[in-house]
Amino acid sequence: MALKKKPVTGMKDMMPAEMEVRDYVIGLIKETYKTFGFSSMETPCVEHIENLCSKQGGDNEKLIFKILKEGRS
Repeated sequence: MALKKKPVTGMKDMMPAEMEVRDYVIGLIKETYKTFGFSSMETPCVEHIENLCSKQGGDNEKLIFKILKEGRS
């Protein structure tokens, strides 16, 4: 099986120069939040499909990327 060489639609690689700028800006934002007493948190990058397709998302449901187990559709 040949590997697909084209990036997934909607996904973008960030090159080192872009990451440096991004990390700097995110650092400024975090420091600003911290000065006002906010704490950091991190949420999962995946969610159960039932939660995402509950008909409360409107047009956002069209933007869902599904991760499927091998052999399932």
